[in-house]
Amino acid sequence: MFEQISVGREITGTGESLLLQGDGAASLPALQPYMGRVQAVYIDPPFMTGDSFVRRRRYGAKGWRTGTPSVSLPAYEDRFKDRDAYMTLLRGLVQQAHRLLNKTGVLCLHLDWRMAAYARLLCDEVFGEKRFLNEIIWAYESGGRAKRYFSRKHDVILLYAKTRQYRFDLTRVPLERANARRNHMRRSVDEQGRSYRSIRSGGKVYRYYEDQPVYPGDVWSDISHLQQRDPERTGYATQKPLRLLERLLRPLVMPGDLVCDLCCGSGTTLAVAQSLGCAYIGVDKSSQALMVARSRLRPENVTLLSPSAGDAAPLEGTFEDGVLLLTDFRARHPAFPATEQAFDRLESWSAGYESPEGMVALQHFQRTNRQPELPLMCFLPELPGPLMVATVDAAGARRVYRMI
Repeated sequence: MFEQISVGREITGTGESLLLQGDGAASLPALQPYMGRVQAVYIDPPFMTGDSFVRRRRYGAKGWRTGTPSVSLPAYEDRFKDRDAYMTLLRGLVQQAHRLLNKTGVLCLHLDWRMAAYARLLCDEVFGEKRFLNEIIWAYESGGRAKRYFSRKHDVILLYAKTRQYRFDLTRVPLERANARRNHMRRSVDEQGRSYRSIRSGGKVYRYYEDQPVYPGDVWSDISHLQQRDPERTGYATQKPLRLLERLLRPLVMPGDLVCDLCCGSGTTLAVAQSLGCAYIGVDKSSQALMVARSRLRPENVTLLSPSAGDAAPLEGTFEDGVLLLTDFRARHPAFPATEQAFDRLESWSAGYESPEGMVALQHFQRTNRQPELPLMCFLPELPGPLMVATVDAAGARRVYRMI
């Protein structure tokens, strides 16, 4: 039998990465140990659109297998009283990034046409005009078309360095020359049969071989916006593509570095950081956003700091001879479809033991596209503390239970 308890800390492995519920612009005690240690900070804040955004989550094994059923839930509000209120948030985020970065670190601030100009002036103030590196234009094709002005089809990503000793290795993001623009250069073949293009300038002839890479400039039109049926999609509004974050981070970080996203949303930055061998810090005001982000990450070496729900949602199970079996779960939410399968409501769960620091998770299971069925049984070694189980339901609510 399980009793529901309030536990805000869940540790897996070494716990070196961090998922933190909170305001990324505020002075959060959990961030203090990371000050001056972060190699790259990415911020994708609200854009001051005046809109309310939703997220759609698949529901149960069938939903994860086919896409339906799903539940539609609030994601975040992008509404501000006025520009001053928005700039207060943005200033807090940029100042927080400056404190977190180490001397070789770089900030990537992602906005659009609405507030990018104001953000540039703010970053000049906080980082210094000489620390400006790039204004990247990410151009894409999506949505409708304007008729009274040219369609606004790009975002702006500002790059600022903490110091002159910043790290940047462009050779880590090569492009195939075959996909580069040809301009008016002449195509030829050399004595070894290698194809190249050449141009004469200043009395000299310059050769550019087809089998040698080229590197991105500051206008990126080769990375598309996520389409509705893109397999990357988590259902979280304004989700950015993995390719975009990979191109941003690769020149800045090396394995073992620390990457931070102060408005992590669905966790794209964190997933890319993990794939590059980096530890990560993901901060978001929404506990549900953290659960979406967590579902995209390998469940290893992370500390989750997020209050657990306090409602009475029964969890039943047995634990004998080291085998834990979940037998019933009764979470409720108005958006949940009618179902006779109680565990359709369960999206992920962890099992471990209670310690003075919180819950130490030893096993973690979650639904994925490849594994829509959720295991309900696991083996646990001898535990040094009481058995604990943490659940996340299809609405993103996290609950923690102790076996009694």
